Amino acid sequence: MNIQSALIPNKHTRFSDAIITLAGRVAALLDQPRTVDEIWSIISSYSKGSSAATSFTHLVLAIDTLYAIRQIELVADGRVQRVNNP
Repeated sequence: MNIQSALIPNKHTRFSDAIITLAGRVAALLDQPRTVDEIWSIISSYSKGSSAATSFTHLVLAIDTLYAIRQIELVADGRVQRVNNP
């Protein structure tokens, strides 16, 4: 997998399959601190009825993307939470 072609939508990657789209979904789920396993459980249940199933690798890349752009942070008990930006 070429990370650049999977990160943002282009002629080979649909918007719904892009990592940046998944990152938005993950950010929306973080109304409270959650573990990666909790996030995976929610995301995978959403994609069961969909033709494009999300892989765990894409989920981790989406979480890494959110961390890199400082939208989430790691809490002491191994959970991630949204950063409160003013």
